[in-house]
Amino acid sequence: MNANHKTSRGRGEDEFESSLIQSFSKHVRTYDKNAQLQKTMAERLAALLSPALPATVLELGCGTGLFTRHLLARGAEKLILNDIAPAMIEYLKDHLDLPEGTRFLEGNAERIEFPPAGLIAANAVFQWFQNPETTMETLHRSLPEGGQIVFSTFGPETLQEFRDSGGLEGPTHLLSLDKWKSLLTQCGFQWLAAERESREIFFPGTRHLIRNLQQIGAAPLRMMKTGELRRLIETHDRNFSTPQGVYTHWELYYFSAVKIGAEPRRI
Repeated sequence: MNANHKTSRGRGEDEFESSLIQSFSKHVRTYDKNAQLQKTMAERLAALLSPALPATVLELGCGTGLFTRHLLARGAEKLILNDIAPAMIEYLKDHLDLPEGTRFLEGNAERIEFPPAGLIAANAVFQWFQNPETTMETLHRSLPEGGQIVFSTFGPETLQEFRDSGGLEGPTHLLSLDKWKSLLTQCGFQWLAAERESREIFFPGTRHLIRNLQQIGAAPLRMMKTGELRRLIETHDRNFSTPQGVYTHWELYYFSAVKIGAEPRRI
């Protein structure tokens, strides 16, 4: 099985990819400690898995293995693990007991033509896609008829107050729940579950929020001048502080869908 890499990219997308790799690689050792939200998302997403996994499972954006652990607990026999940051994959190799023959594909999931798999899974990854429609069509081709895709991602209300306070235009594509459902249908999937979750998470202050985002490699990639950052912190602390701390709103989505056709089968 050979993964083919796509080559038609713009300069801006290449710069974005490089920034992501650098950010996630820099914070690989602090990710697990600070990615508590992503960890709970992985737990909920795992509930959408079929009781018996297909023989071949592809996980996109495996990171340090927060969701990989759930696949292993379900008895995944043959894993194909992908991540954009090589440092994340190396960390995962050192911290998980993986099945013999586990295959690793380093690189941007939007640039890879993946080998066939009976299940595609991704936890808190799809918001980074710059071309979600094209990428979903590519993933559709990697599945057999009846093959399943499960993923979690973030909705447009995520960190809305924080982004408004600083006038930030994030690099993520936060599609609505209805947009994702429509996109799945257009790409040839029948969605089985489309769940929304809303959370309020508190931090001692805005500096702590920014620090948390940095420690999981997800801080806004657009650099801010010192004065702009100070004003952002002051504005957000002033407008969103409570006795419990500064609150942030997160909109979380969980999806399960199958490629339209025959019943799911092992490959």
